[in-house]
Amino acid sequence: MSVLVWALLATVAPPLPPQVVVIATPRGETSVPVTTERGTAAVAALRLGPPLGLTAVLDGSRVTVGLSGAVFVFQLGAAFVRAGGVVYGLVGEPYVARDSVFLPLQWLADCVPRALGGRYRWDPGSGGGTGRLVELPIAASPPASTAAPSSAPNPITGLRHRHAIVIDPGHGGVDPGNPGRYFPGHLVEKDITLAIGRLLRAELVRRAIAVSLTRSTDTLIDLADRGALCKAACDLFVSIHVNAMPDGGRADRVSGVETYFLSDAKTEDQQRVAQMENEAIRFESGTSGAATGPLGFILRDLQLNEYLRESALLARLVQDSAARVHPGGDRGVQQAGFTVLTTARRPAILVETGFATNRTDGAFLASSLGQHKIASAIADGIVAYLLEFERKLAIAAPARGR
Repeated sequence: MSVLVWALLATVAPPLPPQVVVIATPRGETSVPVTTERGTAAVAALRLGPPLGLTAVLDGSRVTVGLSGAVFVFQLGAAFVRAGGVVYGLVGEPYVARDSVFLPLQWLADCVPRALGGRYRWDPGSGGGTGRLVELPIAASPPASTAAPSSAPNPITGLRHRHAIVIDPGHGGVDPGNPGRYFPGHLVEKDITLAIGRLLRAELVRRAIAVSLTRSTDTLIDLADRGALCKAACDLFVSIHVNAMPDGGRADRVSGVETYFLSDAKTEDQQRVAQMENEAIRFESGTSGAATGPLGFILRDLQLNEYLRESALLARLVQDSAARVHPGGDRGVQQAGFTVLTTARRPAILVETGFATNRTDGAFLASSLGQHKIASAIADGIVAYLLEFERKLAIAAPARGR
């Protein structure tokens, strides 16, 4: 549908935009709500990240969106988008609301199928209730006489498959996290986690891995909503935090990095960390889509799930990598009942990147060099896990073919 047709429809009769867009890919379907709060239909870029592997970076008034190898450049308040050397006119404009970037629905329905010819198809549905963006399968090559890899390995990572990850910078908005005793100025935990989360995203994107952030600005996202973003096309969920000891004699002496996966806490210290991070619930509005039922029920359910074993492996590989660059030492892999991990339906971990109550850890985490080191190390651990995952897929494929 051309821009002229969209404009004519807008002048002849008020269109009925869909209330929901279904993103249909070979990996499953995800429903994304449509808003018309600014007069034209728009969707939150954050919601498109997990199902499509879409990335969106806000830099001043410019929004850069990556999708399936294409780069779309928007300007806030401007009704056009650039993709390569082509400029597409838009009826609506991209905007920021509630610390989220919203993109015109027309871009998704019209520009994406045209710019990525043959990769996506838009189905407007009927009655204005639901539209569908369908990711079309890539034409397969004729079967070879011997098994061949799915694609050439990435020259940086060696990975052969497309992967998408959700990174969760802990806390945000009215929830500062811990006060950061040894952070300079007025920095608190939420500032450090966002800085590391952004750097981790950049590290993974550089390695051709699609990444979404649960928050890219100083805003509060409910705990249950964070993990819930890792479904459908998402492979992994990684939550970033900064540890702290309660006031007392040994507070300054405890240091180091530790990585958690979801399970029952086995020690008092594990329980303390989980309780500290779960206290973020007191800042929430109470309107999130949190899972109902006690944590114990969720844990029992997950213990029957392969993702628990995979989460433990992911935690070990990330912990081993992070510990090699951390000045505070290696506190190992831990387990505890973190609310933020309960709604992720993929392997999920929480990284406590160091102690704000320790002078050495605090200086490391507040420094640009330290943040780059820890982000790069976590990225190395994630890639190590994905390589192991692909190795298992390669072993399993011949077995399925027998």
